[in-house]
Amino acid sequence: MPQKKKFRNKFEATAAEVLKGLCRYEPFLVPYITERNYIPDFVGTGSNGKTLLIECKGFFRVGDIQKYKAIRNSIQDEQELVFVLYDPNKKTRKGGKMTMSSWCEKEGIRWFTVDTIKDAFDA
Repeated sequence: MPQKKKFRNKFEATAAEVLKGLCRYEPFLVPYITERNYIPDFVGTGSNGKTLLIECKGFFRVGDIQKYKAIRNSIQDEQELVFVLYDPNKKTRKGGKMTMSSWCEKEGIRWFTVDTIKDAFDA
């Protein structure tokens, strides 16, 4: 496997010269988990028996997208993360193209509005 030659900055390039022959530069990824706790806004039980973890969102703060993906990936099979969106057409970030509702759909997270949230309990 050929060694990567481009470095992220001059400091890494300098360190690479010192470590030449002793180390490889960025040879692999190391996944990591940051352990946190999540408190859903509301919790209910759907007609399918799943526990619905309901999150009301008016907008996404910096880091929310990663946070909710991690929550979705961490919950038990008998639980489901569901969003109530204040404005489904609001962009996920300023200047972005993706809306909050399209992000939910892309990530396989059901979303509703205040007017439709009761539908979450029928599926």
